[in-house]
Amino acid sequence: MDYRNSEMKLDQLIGYFNEKKINLIPPFQRGHVWKLPARQELMKNMIAGRPIPAIFLYKEARGSRYTYNILDGKQRLESLLLFVGNARDDMKVDGVWSYFSDRRVRNTVSFPILYEGTEKRFAELTPDVVRNFREYAIPTIEITLDDETSLDEIINLFVDINQHGVKVNRFDIVKAIGKENKLLRSALLLIAIEQKRGEDVFYKKRRSAFTRVLGHLSFIANLEFGNQVVDRMWERLLEIVLFCRTREHREPRSVLKRFITSKDGQEEEGDKDKSISRGEMKTLQKCFGFLAECYKTSDLGDTMLATDQPHFYTMITSLIVSDLLEDSSSDSLLQKLLRLAAYLPDRAQLPADRKLAVAVREYKKAAARGTAQTGQREIRQRRFIELVKAL
Repeated sequence: MDYRNSEMKLDQLIGYFNEKKINLIPPFQRGHVWKLPARQELMKNMIAGRPIPAIFLYKEARGSRYTYNILDGKQRLESLLLFVGNARDDMKVDGVWSYFSDRRVRNTVSFPILYEGTEKRFAELTPDVVRNFREYAIPTIEITLDDETSLDEIINLFVDINQHGVKVNRFDIVKAIGKENKLLRSALLLIAIEQKRGEDVFYKKRRSAFTRVLGHLSFIANLEFGNQVVDRMWERLLEIVLFCRTREHREPRSVLKRFITSKDGQEEEGDKDKSISRGEMKTLQKCFGFLAECYKTSDLGDTMLATDQPHFYTMITSLIVSDLLEDSSSDSLLQKLLRLAAYLPDRAQLPADRKLAVAVREYKKAAARGTAQTGQREIRQRRFIELVKAL
């Protein structure tokens, strides 16, 4: 991977957009995240000549229809397009209305900023101000991906990139580089339908046992944007699907590294390319279907087993790998899970039975170490299964 520091003038960037040489619709599926006040603040700072963070552009090793693809800085560049609009002949954005298909965003084309004490739109600025604005240079980092790039290089660089406080995480990169992978696609189809509106990609969440169960996780339930919800569900489901396939725990970093195309990423090639099999689907539907019904008919969905990621991961993988669903009736297993969930809060009273109290204490001790390290995941799962059987 080669990358170099550079800079581009605003005139040049808008020219690239007008000539369709820069792709502002990356596979990261963030959509138009910024609100108008954030866009106005950015433009006000740029008009004043203040520096802004660098944008990251990348070129694919195998070539692309675009000269550049945006990796980080999409919201900044979109703010620029919206502010400039097409009202001036000396600097305008072609196709700005067709690019922004979301009506709420389109309504902000040519938005005003506070300039010298009054609100002004770009078309109302003086020629001198516009001339200086066109010459504004945005720092850029140009990245060229190649077949020799190691997995760690890709992940470590991309994970460190910030997008106005929103991390570009590993799963975003997996989607960008491995978006055609059959396993990724088959996992997505369990939870969402991909739709395109104009130039934007949206996810329509399915109503299924998978989304009903994953939607109870607190960090997913608190998300605001639909694409973010589906992304996080997709990421969590992929981790569970891989466990169902191999019966092996992995750290999230290791899970996602599998799907990044790289010359040295040849291990487990068979697993990497296959869609979810019928057998795997049967197991997944059985486990998620059981939990979805439990959440519907009881308070289990409000407990830490359903809302806390380490507890949930332990519960779902335990159901997959063990005979818990075969050894007990659904109602009997539900009652055991409810009893276990009641012991999880910090000040919850332990069971009167001494051996059972020790088992609860040992599981809670293991669960308190919320690490995703594989050894800890194995310990939590083993103690979870033993505890449920003892209840």
